[in-house]
Amino acid sequence: MPRLNGTRKLQAIILVLFVTSVAYAKITGPDAGYTDAPGDLGNCTACHDSFEIPNVGPGSINLTGAPAVYNPGQQYTLSITVQQNNRHRFGFQLTAIDQNGNRAGTLAPLSSDSQINPETGVGGRQYIEHTEIGTTATGASSRTWVIRWTAPSTDVGTVGFWFAGNAANDSGDNQGDYIYTKHVTTDSPTSNVTVALVSQPGGLVLPAGSQYMLSWSVTGVSNIDNVEVRYSTDDGATFPISNQVFFTTDPSVTSINWTIPNTPTTHGAVRVLVGKKSGDAVQVLSSSFTITGDGSVSLPAISSASASAKKLFVFGQNFGNGAIVELNGNDQATLNDDGDPSHFLRCKKGAKKIAPGSTVTLTVRNPDGTRSAPFTFNRPPD
Repeated sequence: MPRLNGTRKLQAIILVLFVTSVAYAKITGPDAGYTDAPGDLGNCTACHDSFEIPNVGPGSINLTGAPAVYNPGQQYTLSITVQQNNRHRFGFQLTAIDQNGNRAGTLAPLSSDSQINPETGVGGRQYIEHTEIGTTATGASSRTWVIRWTAPSTDVGTVGFWFAGNAANDSGDNQGDYIYTKHVTTDSPTSNVTVALVSQPGGLVLPAGSQYMLSWSVTGVSNIDNVEVRYSTDDGATFPISNQVFFTTDPSVTSINWTIPNTPTTHGAVRVLVGKKSGDAVQVLSSSFTITGDGSVSLPAISSASASAKKLFVFGQNFGNGAIVELNGNDQATLNDDGDPSHFLRCKKGAKKIAPGSTVTLTVRNPDGTRSAPFTFNRPPD
């Protein structure tokens, strides 16, 4: 066996110490910024690199104890659990941030199995994570850490908890470990989204073709992504996409003048569904009402059209949700999310294909295949 000279001995010692320190650092907690939160450095697959992306294994990570709505300054006890069968060593890291990516509230360990990372991330965000003694399993192929979160002292809007977990194979290196990530949100009193009907069609008899002013109210406007209205003919058991009445991304719109469809039923219901920026939704359903009519199919009909710069506007009636404007037989990218979609369609770039002073033929095609009669549109010269 060859002998090492003094320089090589020193290099070998430094290498061993470095490898030992890296291994120790991993078991005692990751570096700051690996929860997969926006603005973070990524997630734990950056170091545990057997798998390029998280959440490909058979396990999971979950958080319990986060309130649906937090009270500023109040303390909450949270539990983080990483689980995977036949694994006996686990780790985690968690941060709490507001919608701007800044630290939201204060995290603290409740026992020696977790710790606050001394480093902070962007926006001053904190990171809480496992300690060395906090890596062994506490349940059947799982580990749970219990921590404390003190909500911000003031209302900062929706708060997101972003967290990553490691189900390690206990091999002593960074290979073969499965990484899991997830995030949950908690609303503030002002960002908590609710919806309620202001007008109630329940119990009414609504003739097909008549109009009904449907109104609703919402809270948490800053956290609303979209609002959708659909109707049902089976007491709310189903709300098919073909029964969409209205859709908008403007939460300030809280009423529509609904043209009652020719779909006779004694089990009608309306649903207002409000999508939140966090990805989930809240909804409200009306009581049952009756729609009268003969059930005949009402064909779409164009009454007028206009052009402004690149935009083409088509007006008429009986436009279904998802209706398409055809220009000289060619489909145009069509939007019908403004006002009452059954009477107005918009093509953001349709007018680009109509020269000033020229004449084109417009047709509206509904999702069920029915078409309007051809409509001749003369674009005025500039």
